[in-house]
Amino acid sequence: MKHSLCFVFLAFPFSGQLAACLILLLTNLSAYADDAALNTAPAVLSISVSSVSICAGTSTTLTASGCAATGTIRWSTAQSGSNIVVGPTQTTVYTATCSVTATPAASTTAGSVTVTTITATATVTVNPPIAVVTQLVPVSCSGQSDGQITIGATGGRGAFQYQFNGQPFQTGNVLGGLKAGTYPVAVKDGAGCTSQISVDIKEPLPLFLNVTAVAAKCVGGTDGGLIAVASGGAGDYRYGLNQSTPQVSGTFFDLKASTYSLLVVDKQGCVLRQPVQIGAPTPFTIKPTIKAARCAGSSDGSISLMVEGGKGPYQYQIGTGALQTGTLFTGLAANTYELTVQDAIGCQGKATAVVGQAAPMKLTSVVSPVNCFGLNSGSITLTPTGGTGAVTYQLTSTKSPQASNVIMGVSTGEYTIVGTDANGCTGISSVTVTKSDPLLVKATVTPASCCVCPTGAVQLTSTGGTGTKRQFQLTGQPYQPANVIGGLRPNTYRLRVIDEVGCTDSVAVVVTNASALTLSTGTIKDVSCTGGSDGEARVQVTGGTKPFTYFWLTEGRDTLSSRTATQTGLSEGTYTVSVVDSNRCTTSTVFVPLKAQNPTPFKPTISQSGGTLLAENQTAGIQWYVRTGTEPGRAVANATQPTLVPFASGQYYVVITANGCPSPPSEVINFILTALNEPVMGLLVRVAPNPVRDRLRVEIEQAERLAVLVGLVDASGRTVRQYQLPAFTGKKTAEWPVSGLPTGTYLLKADAGERRAVSRVVVE
Repeated sequence: MKHSLCFVFLAFPFSGQLAACLILLLTNLSAYADDAALNTAPAVLSISVSSVSICAGTSTTLTASGCAATGTIRWSTAQSGSNIVVGPTQTTVYTATCSVTATPAASTTAGSVTVTTITATATVTVNPPIAVVTQLVPVSCSGQSDGQITIGATGGRGAFQYQFNGQPFQTGNVLGGLKAGTYPVAVKDGAGCTSQISVDIKEPLPLFLNVTAVAAKCVGGTDGGLIAVASGGAGDYRYGLNQSTPQVSGTFFDLKASTYSLLVVDKQGCVLRQPVQIGAPTPFTIKPTIKAARCAGSSDGSISLMVEGGKGPYQYQIGTGALQTGTLFTGLAANTYELTVQDAIGCQGKATAVVGQAAPMKLTSVVSPVNCFGLNSGSITLTPTGGTGAVTYQLTSTKSPQASNVIMGVSTGEYTIVGTDANGCTGISSVTVTKSDPLLVKATVTPASCCVCPTGAVQLTSTGGTGTKRQFQLTGQPYQPANVIGGLRPNTYRLRVIDEVGCTDSVAVVVTNASALTLSTGTIKDVSCTGGSDGEARVQVTGGTKPFTYFWLTEGRDTLSSRTATQTGLSEGTYTVSVVDSNRCTTSTVFVPLKAQNPTPFKPTISQSGGTLLAENQTAGIQWYVRTGTEPGRAVANATQPTLVPFASGQYYVVITANGCPSPPSEVINFILTALNEPVMGLLVRVAPNPVRDRLRVEIEQAERLAVLVGLVDASGRTVRQYQLPAFTGKKTAEWPVSGLPTGTYLLKADAGERRAVSRVVVE
């Protein structure tokens, strides 16, 4: 019991007994040493709240913590457990009490029980409830969208926001443009609390029209009507038809058959439009059967009527005539008639009928004048238009008509023809028969494109004759309507024309070759020298068709292999030339003469004097040639002088050229060159080195004191270098430059008085 009181004092720390309890607890501490197996009450009990501020009508959760596991928690709501859910309607303080029961093992009083309790409180604030009020404006007319909701609210906390029909909250509290229906609305205050209700937007009953229509009595009549009775809406109805001003009465008279737009307006201005059909009886069907007048201008046409519709019996009227019961109107001329049908109740139907007439009989005449077959060979051909059926024809000068539209055996003169059709209607034609001019034909020739080409043509025209149609003929072929006869090769032809009555005329024509070949001599280049073959000649062709083939014949009737217009390599003589084109057309031949421009020089003669060759009686146009073995002759370089000192063995000859013409080669001299380095009695010459390049080094030895003249001679015998040594005896060495000399073989000649030594020198 002391323990319980002490815990009570601890739970209320402002008690005056606090100090005594502390002393008591310390004094009996050992007595509780055996109570370790039992739980003691906690020093503090606490309550946590999930939402300390809630909206009216909602709940929150209270949770107590700090109570021993063996303790029991009870709430001021009579609920137990550590968690409870509460839904207060106003701000409320909740208390939780934790109770722990203990039986100490060392208690001095056998069976004593100690109960220890602690408490805690928590406050839940309830926000004021929100009261929603609405002001509604109903839809003015059925089916319209002009309803309106205005929301108001009281209670709550802070500023309000408003929600219409599930849309986001907004500060505005008015929503318009609504159709009739149920709409959810809600209000939310500053604390987030909401209140929601549903409101109904009403609309009046829809307008309805009950209409009775009365049809017009006759087609086109204006005695129809209608009676309209409205219901629904807001009452106080007004009625209008089409664009008329609305009226109180729903009855309308004097209406013709048609579709009308009927309108009703109530006192709210609600409008209903409804189409109304005013009918009429079945219209008349009037079917006229028309018979045309027999002849143009006659009055024997008729109209017969067949009628359906309306209400019989009927009466009939044509134009402004009297009504009659018969359906046939006769004695009518060609015209347009208005027909009226009236039935038993006076309704009328009208139709229009056109009475025709046969087209007027007209005769068109074509006169064939008197022609080559005699004085009575004229004729008249008649073509009728209009009228009815078959037509007969009669000359006024004859007694009987004829069925044929061609009147034959007519001479020149004036005639009248009467045509009569199957109804006896007539037509007249007057004609004059004349005599035609003689038929004459003219021809215009188009030449053929080649000598064998079938491309020529003849165009025939004619004057005189009878009629406008002509037939044309190439003799031996059928007549044809075309006046151009083609496919002709160059030749002479006879052609004929025939007119409509068989008169003829003919003409002979010559079809020529438009591209006839003409061969003429062109440029000629004569042979340069007598006996030469460097002549050239060209012939020219006009006309014909390429390619051309040319045939050149020599005076010996040999044919040149080249068959072209230009020939080269020709010798003197007269050539016969002909040509054939691609169509195998030919022309007359031409003769092409060629002659020599210059004579051939005479054959030269040559001779040998010691080591020198001489061309006799020649001073110009000289060229020496040398031939060794079987090789052809070759020109000796620079050998154009009358004399030649050979420096090699071979067969030498000369050709003389005058005015570009070479002579026949001279007879051949077989020259044998002796050894050049053999010593000459009393004069010895040595060249070292040999071949030479930049300088010529010589060693000369002689027994007699003489001056020595040294010269270098080229292959043509021309001295290209010359040197003088003063008189000496014994040996003497000298050297001279050879720069500028062409490479080749030269002869070195050394002359000392009557002695001469010759050596061969090669310059590199």
